[in-house]
Amino acid sequence: MYSIDKAGVVKSDGTMGTSASGNTIVKDIHSDSSNQNSIVLKQVNLYGRQVVDKMIKENIPPTPANYAIYFEKLLEDKPLSQRQNINSVLELEEVEDFNYVLKIENNINEGFTQIKSMLDVISNVYTKINKLRTITKVRKEELTKGSNNKISLVAYEEDLEAITSVLTKQQGALKEQYTKMANVIKDFNNESIFDKKYDVYNKKYLFKTIDGEKANVKNFGYESTLLALRVKHSALSNVRLTRDKELIIKTVGKMILKRSRRSDVIAHLQDGIFILILKHTDMDQAQKTIASIEQMISFSNYIVDSQTIDIELDFAVSKIVPNKTREQIIANALEVLPN
Repeated sequence: MYSIDKAGVVKSDGTMGTSASGNTIVKDIHSDSSNQNSIVLKQVNLYGRQVVDKMIKENIPPTPANYAIYFEKLLEDKPLSQRQNINSVLELEEVEDFNYVLKIENNINEGFTQIKSMLDVISNVYTKINKLRTITKVRKEELTKGSNNKISLVAYEEDLEAITSVLTKQQGALKEQYTKMANVIKDFNNESIFDKKYDVYNKKYLFKTIDGEKANVKNFGYESTLLALRVKHSALSNVRLTRDKELIIKTVGKMILKRSRRSDVIAHLQDGIFILILKHTDMDQAQKTIASIEQMISFSNYIVDSQTIDIELDFAVSKIVPNKTREQIIANALEVLPN
C-alpha cells in the first residue's frame, strides 16, 4: 500500500492485497499503472504548493520564470524517489519559445525558396550557354564552307545579341536572388542564440541573460552567480590533434548542459571557456554546483588514440550584481580562472 507523508514523499508498506482465503490477489497491470500515476500527480501537486509557500516566505514574486527556477532548485534537496517521480512528469513537457522557433523556421523556408530561385536561373543560364555553343558551331561550319559568309555572319550576330540580352536579364535576376539570400542568412545569424561549435548558447545570448539577471537581482533582491569553467590545459597537453581537443571540450559542455537545471544557462564565451548562469543561487550554493560537476566529470572516461585522458576542470565564480557591467562581472571570474 502507498501513502504520502507531509514532505510529499511516496512510501510503501510492502503489503499486498489478499483474498478471504488468504490467496494473493493478482492486480491488473493497467490498474496498478493508473494508481501509480495518481500517486505521482498527488505528489507533484503537493510539491507545487511547497514551492509557492517557499517563494512567498522568501519574498520572491511567484512569476512563471521564478516559479520554474524554484521548482528545480528545491527539488535538489528532495529524496531520490521523489525527484525521479517529478522528473518523469517534467519530461513530458516540451517547452519552446513558439514565436522564436516560428521566426527561425520562416527564415529557413525563405532561404530555401531563394536557393531554388537561384538554381532555376542558373539552369536557364546554362541552357542558353549550351545553345550559344551549338549556334557558334553551326555558323562556324557555314563560314568554313565559304557560302554566303556575310549572311551567316549577320545571322550569327543576331543570334548572339538575342541570347546576350536574355543572359543579361538572368544575370540581374541571379544577382537579385543572391542579395535576398545573403540578407536572409545575415538575419538568421543575427537572430541565432546558439554556438554552432559547442552546441550551447552563444556569447550574444549570454550577454542578454546577464543583463536580464542583473535587472532581476536589482528589482527582487535575490542572489545569482556566474560560474566560469574550462578544461585544464594540463589535461589537454597530451592530446595531439586540435580536432580531438575540441571534441573533448564539446563533450564536457554537453555533460554540463545535461546536468544543469532547466533554469540554468550555459554558454560558450571564448577559447573553450564556458559560462554557467546560476539563477537564484548564492556563492555557497555555487560551490555545491562545482562539486557536483567535478564528481560527474571524475566518473567519465575519455579515450583518444587508445589513451585514457583524465579530465579536470578549472572553475571561477563571480556574483551577479546590478552596479557592474556584464563585462566586469565576467572579468571578475576570468581574473581568478587559472591560466
